[in-house]
Amino acid sequence: MAFGFLLAILAALCSATAAIVQSIGTRRVAATAHLDPRLLWRLARTGPYAAGLALDGASSGLTFTALRSVPLFAVQALGAANLSLVALIAMLVLRLRLTARDWVAIGGVVSGLVLLAISASSSPPAEATASVGWALLGTVLVLAVGAYLGSPQMRGPALPGLLAGLSFGAAAVGARLLGRVTSPSALLVSPVSYTMVLAGLTGLLLYATALQRGSVTVASASTILGQTMAPAVAGWLLLGDRVRPGTEPVAVLGFILAVAGAVTLARHAQPHHSRTD
Repeated sequence: MAFGFLLAILAALCSATAAIVQSIGTRRVAATAHLDPRLLWRLARTGPYAAGLALDGASSGLTFTALRSVPLFAVQALGAANLSLVALIAMLVLRLRLTARDWVAIGGVVSGLVLLAISASSSPPAEATASVGWALLGTVLVLAVGAYLGSPQMRGPALPGLLAGLSFGAAAVGARLLGRVTSPSALLVSPVSYTMVLAGLTGLLLYATALQRGSVTVASASTILGQTMAPAVAGWLLLGDRVRPGTEPVAVLGFILAVAGAVTLARHAQPHHSRTD
């Protein structure tokens, strides 16, 4: 399981770096009032955002491999380390100033991850019925349509960031569901495979929208909150994710510290102004 944790940490590092360079790229493209799928094409033509997409791809591959042996709640909480890395990299690259509360929050995230690493139990995912895969696909479709219709009312980065996190979380649940699948033909006929593609694209579009509408730290914190909480519950209820016997309080404390640190960083981040011309 140690190797799986290492992969998850590397995935968080790739994702954090991607968030910063994507933030730089989104500033070079005019923001839109409505959720526009063409935004991804325009952004992909900028160097920084394209580099961020490559890093996101590496992060997804590392996460998918980690989910074959590490419980979903642990991998997603490790993703909360992404926010600490985003804050630190943003401080260096974008010259943002971190407050004392930000540093305390970063310490909380790191402490929570250590506790989760201690308590998590290594295991493959439990068997899931086909109906679970179809239900997950339906959920992502509803989320994508709802986000498109409601996008004009999304004024800041928090809501699109949260919805992006839920989309990425759905993709992570799908990756965990596919943990037992080894046949390429089974991957092609599984609704979970298409769920992961749709959820990933929806998450990328919503996250790019969030970056255009406010601080990279706020957007990342909202995204991490969404992609951590819901998948953790799904992993526990549907996929058989468990902790080591006797370490339940340690896991709960670690999860709370990691997520609370992310929320605190979001609350005290200073937003930047995005381009609107």
